[in-house]
Amino acid sequence: MGGRGGDDDTYRGAEIRAWAERRLTAALATWQDGKGFGFGPGTAGPGPEPGLQGTEMWLAIIWLLADLVGRSNHLGYRPRGIHRPEPGDGPPPLRIS
Repeated sequence: MGGRGGDDDTYRGAEIRAWAERRLTAALATWQDGKGFGFGPGTAGPGPEPGLQGTEMWLAIIWLLADLVGRSNHLGYRPRGIHRPEPGDGPPPLRIS
């Protein structure tokens, strides 16, 4: 990832950037000061109440959206672990003997 997914000179680049901007604005509006982000709108499971799980997930999504619009370098963090933007190493190859 390097903020190039929405370059205006790529196929549908302007449309991609506009979509990402709208999603980024909507996601940031759900932040609750001192609490974080809720996981989602449902009432079962993690639901809308802010907590670690929702905050971790939404910060990763926000970083990805910001990267699409070329602003991830302004955030001051980069997702790590399971939320990292780079592909994982994957499982070891299957050995058949």
